[in-house]
Amino acid sequence: MFCIRSYIRIGGALLRPHKSCESTTPFSEYPLTFSVELTAFFSSICSRNNSNPSSSFSSDNNNNGVDSIGKMGSRDFGDSRGSAKSDCENARSQSFKIFDDIGESDGEEGKDSDDDDNLVVLNASNRVCEQTENLGRVEGDEDEYRHPLVREVCRLIELRTAWTPKFEGELRHLLRSLKPKQVCAVLKSQADERVALEIFYWADRQWRYKHDPIVYYAMLEVLSKTKLCQGARRVLRLMVRRRIELRSEAFGHVMVSYSRAGKLRHALRVLTLMQKAGLELDLSMCNTAIYVLVKGNELEKALRTLERMKLVGIAPNVVTYNCLIKGYCDLHRVEDALHVIDEMPIKGCAPDKVSYYTVMDFLCKEKRVKEVRDLMEKMIKVGGLLPDQVTYNNLVHVLCKHGHGDEALEFLREAEERGFRFDKVGYSAIVHSYCKDGRIDMAKEIVSEMFSKGCTPDVVTYTAVLNGYCRLGKVDQAKKLLQHMYKHGCKPNTVSYTALLNGLCRGGNSLEARDMMNMSEEEWWTPNAITYSVLMHGFRREGKLVEACDIVREMIKKGFFP
Repeated sequence: MFCIRSYIRIGGALLRPHKSCESTTPFSEYPLTFSVELTAFFSSICSRNNSNPSSSFSSDNNNNGVDSIGKMGSRDFGDSRGSAKSDCENARSQSFKIFDDIGESDGEEGKDSDDDDNLVVLNASNRVCEQTENLGRVEGDEDEYRHPLVREVCRLIELRTAWTPKFEGELRHLLRSLKPKQVCAVLKSQADERVALEIFYWADRQWRYKHDPIVYYAMLEVLSKTKLCQGARRVLRLMVRRRIELRSEAFGHVMVSYSRAGKLRHALRVLTLMQKAGLELDLSMCNTAIYVLVKGNELEKALRTLERMKLVGIAPNVVTYNCLIKGYCDLHRVEDALHVIDEMPIKGCAPDKVSYYTVMDFLCKEKRVKEVRDLMEKMIKVGGLLPDQVTYNNLVHVLCKHGHGDEALEFLREAEERGFRFDKVGYSAIVHSYCKDGRIDMAKEIVSEMFSKGCTPDVVTYTAVLNGYCRLGKVDQAKKLLQHMYKHGCKPNTVSYTALLNGLCRGGNSLEARDMMNMSEEEWWTPNAITYSVLMHGFRREGKLVEACDIVREMIKKGFFP
C-alpha cells in the first residue's frame, strides 16, 4: 500500500543516524537565541493542542497497558520499573535531572503565544553534533532471526504460561550466550510489543548480564511502532541512568510513540528535552517533528517549521516533502500535494516514487482511476521514473483494500501485458476484495485463472474464499472448502479456522465453535487472541455471559492480553 510504504520510507529516514562536525562554539553562548526560542515555540504549539495546561508526562494515568501487566500467564517477568529502582539514586548523572521536566507542568502553556516571534524553531546557531560512536539503527539481519539460540529463546518465551524455575534458569543461561544483535532479534520477533518490553526489563535485572547499547535502541524502535509511549519514556530514562550515549534517533523513537498515542503536545516536548540533553536539532529530528505535526493534523505548523529549517540552513530532503504531501492528501488537498511535487525539482530535491505513490494512494481511495493513470504518465515523462512491479503491486493492493476489485483487476491485466507477472499474493488480494463484496462467483473465477496460469492458490487465497462464504452465512460450504484444502495438500492455519469460527458464531452456533476450538490440538492449529475474542463475542450475542467469561479467563491463562 502506498501509505504503508511511505511510512516505511519516512520511518527509515527519520530515524537514520547522522554524522557531522561537532560545533566548535560553546552552547552557553546562545542562551537566548536558541534555548529560549526553541522552548517558546514548542510551548506555544503544545498549548494549542491540550486543553489542560497542567497535564504532564507523568500525570497520565493510562500507561498503555504496560504498568497494568502484573503477570504474563502464571509467570511474572517483573515490574517494568524494577531495573530503574534497583539502581542507587546517588549514581544519577547530572544530565538525568533534565528528564524530571517530563513530570512537571508547563507554567506558561495556558497562554496563546502562537505568533511569528515565538514560531522560531531554529536559528543560525543550529549545528548538528558529531556522535563519537555509531550506535546506529539496528538493521534486521535475517540470519540472526533464524539463529538456533534466538529460536529457542522465543520458544521458551511462548511457554511462559507454564514456566518453572527450570525453564527460567534455562532462559537465563541462553540469555548470557546471546550476542547483542541476537537479543535485538528476540525483541523484534515478539508479536506483542508489551511482551518484548517485559522481556527487556526481565533481562536487564539478570546477574552477569548487561544490555548492549544497540539493544536499547532496538527496544525503542519496537516501541516507536506502538502507542506504548510511557514504556518508551522509561527506556529513555534508563539509558540516561546507565550512561548510554544518547543520539537524536532515541528521542525520535519516543517522539513518534507519543504521536501514535495521540499525545502531540508531549511528543513536541521531547524536542526540548533533547536540546537540554546537549543535542542539537538535525535534519532527522526536523523531519520527525514535521511528521508528528502532520499526523496530528497540524499541517500549517509543519509548513512553518519547514520555513524555519530553510532560514537556518537545514535543507529539506525528499522525506520532508513526502511528509507534507501526505499531510495535504490527508486533508483532501490533492492539488496542493501535486503542486509540492511540481515545486520539488525547482528547490533542488527531485520527487521519488513514494511522492507519487502517496498521491496515487489518495486517488485510489476516491476511485479516481483516470487521474491515477494521468499521474503515472506524469511520473514517467516528467519525473523520469518508470513504473515497475512494485508500482502495480501497490495499485492493486490499495484498490483492493478499498473495495475496488474491478479496477484492481484492470491494473493487473495491464501489468501482465507489459511483461510483469503477479504472484499469488496479488491474486489473493483481488479474491479477498471480491469476497468482501459478496461476489463469490468472481472470486472463484480468479482462483480458476490462477490454476490455469500455474499459480497455485495458497492458504491465504483459500482463507479469503472461506471467509467470503462465512460472510454470506454459507457456513456449510465453508466447511466443505476446509476439507477441500486438506485434500489438495493446503493445510488450514489459525486464520482459516478463526474465519470459520466467526461464521459459526454469527450464525448462533457458538457451542459448535467452542467444540471445534477444543479440537484445535488434534487439528494441529493454535488459537490466538482473535480466536478467543471471536468466540467470546459469539457467546455474548447469544446471552451466554457465563461462557463468555470462561473464554476470557482461559484467554488470560493462555498468556493472551484481552
